[in-house]
Amino acid sequence: MNALEATVAAQRSTSIKHKPSRLFFILFPAVSMLLGWGLRGFIGGGPYGAMIPGAMVMIAICMLLDVPLLFAAIAVVFGTAGTAMGGEMTYGQTIGFLRDTDTVWWGFTGTSVKGGVWGLSSGLFIGLGLVHERIKVKTIITGFLIFLIGFVIGLKLINDPKIIYFSDPFNQPRKESWAGLLFASAGLLIYLRTKITAMDFRIILHFVWYGLLGGALGFGFGSLWITVGAKYGARLLVVDWWKMMEFSFGFLLGGFLGFAAWKCRNINAGTYPKMETKISKSFFIELIAALFIGVFIYVVMQLFESYLETINGRNGIFYASIATTGRVLTSYLFIGCMLILIALCWPYLGFQIAVTLTFCHCMIDLVTDDRLFPGLQSLPLFFIITTVPSFIVSVLVALFQRKPFVLQSMFLILVWSTTAVAVIRMIAGGEFIFNSQHSLSQVIIGDLFVFNVFIISAILVSGMVVKNKAIGVREVV
Repeated sequence: MNALEATVAAQRSTSIKHKPSRLFFILFPAVSMLLGWGLRGFIGGGPYGAMIPGAMVMIAICMLLDVPLLFAAIAVVFGTAGTAMGGEMTYGQTIGFLRDTDTVWWGFTGTSVKGGVWGLSSGLFIGLGLVHERIKVKTIITGFLIFLIGFVIGLKLINDPKIIYFSDPFNQPRKESWAGLLFASAGLLIYLRTKITAMDFRIILHFVWYGLLGGALGFGFGSLWITVGAKYGARLLVVDWWKMMEFSFGFLLGGFLGFAAWKCRNINAGTYPKMETKISKSFFIELIAALFIGVFIYVVMQLFESYLETINGRNGIFYASIATTGRVLTSYLFIGCMLILIALCWPYLGFQIAVTLTFCHCMIDLVTDDRLFPGLQSLPLFFIITTVPSFIVSVLVALFQRKPFVLQSMFLILVWSTTAVAVIRMIAGGEFIFNSQHSLSQVIIGDLFVFNVFIISAILVSGMVVKNKAIGVREVV
């Protein structure tokens, strides 16, 4: 082999040029989740909106831990779905307690508990995603069944009878599910302890404990911004205290998960195969499969949920059992498990689930907001405006997962497509029409606060990815 051939071979091979520092391990997921969590509360609520921070932080962790492409495509779905499951919990009324000095500590307790449960479940699925290739699919399926059974037990023992209730019992009381998610996660964790190796369980446990701590601190202390805003908001330039809460929650949870990844950097080293398998399915099949998944999630499941609402409240054991079963089947806990199983069967759909489906919900949330686009509620316009951009993102995902630096490309596609939707929402909502009486500092720091955080965070994480292309795996070609 001559010098030229050796140079080309070196460029085409997979190698790690450097190991990221501990600070980078913490900051990259922290800023990624700060951005993702802020976007989640702005362009997509509920569990589907929580797919945004889940996908961002999991792709970041896969890059940091050098997870090979084929396994990363599946692991990303674990992290995306696991983080999104926490979006099933209601917390609007819990945060309302923080505005009143008489109930602020009860509200703080509620957000800390719910944040801890959210971080625990996120960490559980992130850790499970990182070791999934060493676990039998049968074991994972059984674990998911235990997970869903635990969810029902927690609902019936604590949430439904309101034994510990963090919402308002007198003013439109909400159905809480934090205990259901806690019991579900505990059941899955206990089952995995009996079925997987000590090393793999240790990895999962790292993410569980640090996720629990980061979630409790992030949501608990982050929610106190609501109290600060209620008491001192008129004196300060910052006007969006809810976003301050979300940014704080995302930053702390992401940072703790990043630290867990750093703790696992050597435990998981060398456990993946040396050679990489590229995405091999046809471009057309991938796009069609992604379309069918989108239709099932956003059309079929929504129609099924609407049907269940028509029989909700009917008396009798039969209807009560149907209501409970329906509540589980339409919850994101069940849907997330199904998405993970799809990725396990067809890894080439992993990035379509984590990136394209996530973006698609952002478009649905944007168009269905009749306060912004009252003229776009007709079915033909709704279909066109949601599917065309989603199809473009789907094509980009399919194209770039067949090129080098796949994880970096998926991350950038998700970051900038969702940020673009956020900017469109800002323009449509008139957030760039400033009060003429505001000073320049009030405009920049106050009126443009959310926009500035979105853009600066997106640029920061993009710079981290572009500058550090050595992190993450480039597939062997």
